[in-house]
Amino acid sequence: MASQFCSVGFKNWDRRCFPGRRRRGGAVALEFAILAIPFFLWVLYIFELSYDLFTQEALDFALQGAVRQIQTGNAQNLASGGAFIKTDFCRATKGLLECNPNNIWIRVQATPTYPATTPTGNPGSLVDYSSLANGAVPMSGNTLDLSQYTSIGGAQPGAPSTAVPFCNASGSQAVLISAIYLGPSFISGLLPGVLSASFNGVTVHATLSTAGFVTEPFATANPPPSSGGNSTQPAPSC
Repeated sequence: MASQFCSVGFKNWDRRCFPGRRRRGGAVALEFAILAIPFFLWVLYIFELSYDLFTQEALDFALQGAVRQIQTGNAQNLASGGAFIKTDFCRATKGLLECNPNNIWIRVQATPTYPATTPTGNPGSLVDYSSLANGAVPMSGNTLDLSQYTSIGGAQPGAPSTAVPFCNASGSQAVLISAIYLGPSFISGLLPGVLSASFNGVTVHATLSTAGFVTEPFATANPPPSSGGNSTQPAPSC
């Protein structure tokens, strides 16, 4: 009986030399199974990051339109931060962000000033924003802390009574306004703590935007007159 030989050429492969080549159909499926989990996590992260960038730009745009009403004195004598959100902020969102009671939270506060001397030698004043804003979403441990903010639905349950999340600015006053938008988080179940935070037992995607400015020298308006006790008193002055 003649012995069998296998020959290997550049163009023709003799299967007798490589019998295992016939059983490589499952290798691709195994390699895909190994890479599938990190691949889909990466895709979800890119989607979450894109959503974060879109929300940040939309919130910045809406905040700039809303603070203009405070800067020019058109938002004077509002009753609360919720009234400011409904009358000015929601109109500035242009349909880009949801404007529900639990989505948008704001805080308006006066900023401290201290005397200084300008380079020309004329007396002036400097505004210290560093003591009020650090550019970070307020957190208490692993939970979002909005005790110093208010929404359309009012202050957060358990917020201290001393907190003043909204005040009516007067003319030529330095003001800082912070806005936080709470949206859905898409990867919180897979990557906890990545671009997400916990608020009232729900995992959310929190986006912060701040704006500091000096109001125009407008005259402070008088509070609206009472009408049978049905009118709402304006919020305190900054």
